[in-house]
Amino acid sequence: MIQLSDSHLREDASSLAERLRRGEYTSEQLTARTLAAIEKTQRAINAYVFVDREGALAAARASDARRRAGALLSIYDGLSFAVKDNIAVAGMPTANGLGYRGDAPVSKLDAAVVAQLRSAGLIPLGKLNMHEIALGATNDNPHWGRCEHPLRAGFTPGGSSGGSAAAVSAGLCAVSLGTDTMGSVRIPASYCGVSGFKPGRGSVSANGVTRLSRQLDTVGPLARSSRDLCGLWPLLRETVCKESLGPADLASTRWAVVDDCLALGVAAEISADFQCFTAALPGAIKRPRTFAGSDFSAIRRAGLLLCEAEANVTFAQKLAQRPALFSEELQRLLRWGAERSAPDLVRAQDTVEAAGHWLRMQLDAVDYLLTPTTLQTAFPFSTAAPVNQANLTACVNMAGLAAASIPLGVSSDGLPFGVQIIARAGAEATLLETCVALEQWLPSQRKAQQEMA
Repeated sequence: MIQLSDSHLREDASSLAERLRRGEYTSEQLTARTLAAIEKTQRAINAYVFVDREGALAAARASDARRRAGALLSIYDGLSFAVKDNIAVAGMPTANGLGYRGDAPVSKLDAAVVAQLRSAGLIPLGKLNMHEIALGATNDNPHWGRCEHPLRAGFTPGGSSGGSAAAVSAGLCAVSLGTDTMGSVRIPASYCGVSGFKPGRGSVSANGVTRLSRQLDTVGPLARSSRDLCGLWPLLRETVCKESLGPADLASTRWAVVDDCLALGVAAEISADFQCFTAALPGAIKRPRTFAGSDFSAIRRAGLLLCEAEANVTFAQKLAQRPALFSEELQRLLRWGAERSAPDLVRAQDTVEAAGHWLRMQLDAVDYLLTPTTLQTAFPFSTAAPVNQANLTACVNMAGLAAASIPLGVSSDGLPFGVQIIARAGAEATLLETCVALEQWLPSQRKAQQEMA
């Protein structure tokens, strides 16, 4: 046995699983240390809105018993996970970021994705902070308090799955689940320096997940490495894939690359890093793609209108019976959606469908499309949220494609940013293998850049 420290908690899930396999510590010890870290950081980060301490420790002891009996359920048996508070966990409250005061409805059943992870031996720790009903990208929640950036106090972790990214980054769970409607997994992954994955439309069950937009929503995992996402994917996907994959070959990969980052408003440091990354990247083909001609403002507004309109249906009963659960700002957004005409909604749907078609066309004759994940790094809560946060992520949802964000670099003031890899729906496994290969290649590329500087 070794002495557990908080630094161990920030290792990726694959490393933690290997330590469990070698008997360096037990699942109960690892879980207890994680729970202690949650308690210690809760005031500073505020990642959790509910923690099931006793349930987690009991599940950890059950995992240790399976390990002694040689009956593990998966390679991640005995590791912890936490979920965004719009995903049901049996016996835990689900507040959806609304202003409940100890009376949020308690879920009777697990969401399908939670049940799948439980059946693989993973241990649910609790529910994570989120932007109110997932309609926003700062996680500045007026009811539960801000979820703080784990690396920079006073800064947003992104959203709406901000708690999911902050908890993973700070080592407060091995992996987490979030939801992504227009970038709500990938944006916080980029800001917090972790890996986040949005599967293709329909590839992961949404049963037990509170709906914001049935067309755009997808459940997605966040982790401290792409190899963790790769290992999680068989546990989460709704259909069984019989394909046996080996390591991705970057040299034979056909890439499309957005080539007008500055014109899109991407911060200069991110643009420069992205250009160096794509210039050095091995590949059979690199096809430039120009995005600046697209009206991302109109696309974003159309997607938001569909979310605002549908949220009026999802939350109609609660809004009528208990309006105090909803902040004034959220009520304003919902009124806006409710007051739009049928032609307004049809036009928004047309815009969303056209944007999805446009992005699918960018994958013509290539395997993957590369973009920066976000146009900027995390920003202070004290400044207005940039309206363009989801410009490079939202169309992926509209197209129903798969995409991942993995860490690309760190700005001069110490804040992370990511690169987005977009693939066709159904190519999730190969996409994640490619992300693993990219994460293995990136350190050598960074070293080469430093030697040239």
